[in-house]
Amino acid sequence: MTTETITIREARSDTDYHRAYPVIRQLIPDLDMQTYAQRVFVARATGYRMFIAEAGEDLVGLIGMVPNHNIHDGFVTYIEHVVVDLKHRGKGYGVKLLEFAEARALEDGCGLLQLDTEEGARVDNLYLKNGYRRTGSYFSKALRG
Repeated sequence: MTTETITIREARSDTDYHRAYPVIRQLIPDLDMQTYAQRVFVARATGYRMFIAEAGEDLVGLIGMVPNHNIHDGFVTYIEHVVVDLKHRGKGYGVKLLEFAEARALEDGCGLLQLDTEEGARVDNLYLKNGYRRTGSYFSKALRG
């Protein structure tokens, strides 16, 4: 595994979010651009922040984070997603994005990161190897109104 030098910075412009769309689609293949744009707009207004990793001119990965205060754990930073572009996987960028998230959370005064993965996700080992532990199960229910 060889890690090129990358820069991680917050996505702040429509151009940044537009560049991130093909990478997000690698995680959520059925996500169309209009739905993505709507969700980004609302998520940003409610605290979501996307950070993009760049190697030169290439966007090689991204991480989405949301600060959250809850009764159970207090102040936590929720990692919504970590995605490394298919052509850049295996280079250590996922680890770099997690390290960035940890440093950013500490900088913000938060001492706990949380995330969830789909059942059987191949990425679970990334989290386990980097000090995360499995603490529960993830449940969801689609509502029709």
